[in-house]
Amino acid sequence: MVRVTNSMQNLQLLNNLRMTNRDILRWQDKLATGQKIQRPGDDPVGINYLLRYDTELNRSEEYLENARTALGMLKTMDTLMQQANDVLKRARVLVQQASNGTMPQEGLNTIKAEIVQLREQMVAIANSNYAGRYLFNGQKTDRPPYSVDTANTDTTDKGIFYLNVSPMVKVPVSITGELIFGPAQDPANPQEEPENVFVLLENIEKHLLNGEQQELFKDLEYIDAAADRIMVAWAEIGARTNRFELVESRILDEQASLKELRSAVSDVDMADAITQLKLKENVLQAALGTGARIMQVSLLDFLR
Repeated sequence: MVRVTNSMQNLQLLNNLRMTNRDILRWQDKLATGQKIQRPGDDPVGINYLLRYDTELNRSEEYLENARTALGMLKTMDTLMQQANDVLKRARVLVQQASNGTMPQEGLNTIKAEIVQLREQMVAIANSNYAGRYLFNGQKTDRPPYSVDTANTDTTDKGIFYLNVSPMVKVPVSITGELIFGPAQDPANPQEEPENVFVLLENIEKHLLNGEQQELFKDLEYIDAAADRIMVAWAEIGARTNRFELVESRILDEQASLKELRSAVSDVDMADAITQLKLKENVLQAALGTGARIMQVSLLDFLR
């Protein structure tokens, strides 16, 4: 039989009190931080899942930022296509007025002055940027694609600016300017039927200056062709916008699922934590009460 001494009782009591206090501190930490796992040793399996979920969330946040950047660029491009279309509509109205054969040269000169402004506005649209990235110069997003003086012959980069939306998927964002505003004119071989909108507007200026009614009639057809080209690009921009909106929605759904899984591994059940803390506090109070009665026993009690 093992002999139990007062010293052994005291040591066991102190050890039990230390363990209970440690448990109380652990539950207090969980309540204060809201996290079940304070250190890897708390849940070696759970910490592996936690790291995996955090990695996936960080990666998806990068893809979400890419999708939102692309949406910003595409929505800006959508607005610019509206503006370009409005410029051509105004040019068409002016050319119709000028081609009726009854307007004096003074009136034609006034219309010409407005056409000059419309051409400059079209160049400004073509040189638009989003967050410092030029939208219509392919992969050369750091360079404006056109200048007012040389827009007729300026060539734009044929490369495509992509953004990654998953580890294996990248989606095109940019549309090169020549697909929207028409191919650049070769100075050695001028376009007989102008496909380039800047060439077209410059030709209209010349026809107004010279009062060439028949040429102005032809210009109306070329304006319609230029507007059709812009509408095709506009439709492509709309399709890409829809795709990126779907991508954004998918990533947000994935993030919600990952956060739910992470919460199941790491977040504390507050009701259970409070119950456990109260239980440990009750155990501590009971242990202290018992210890107080044990500690009262001394050698003098045996000498009475």
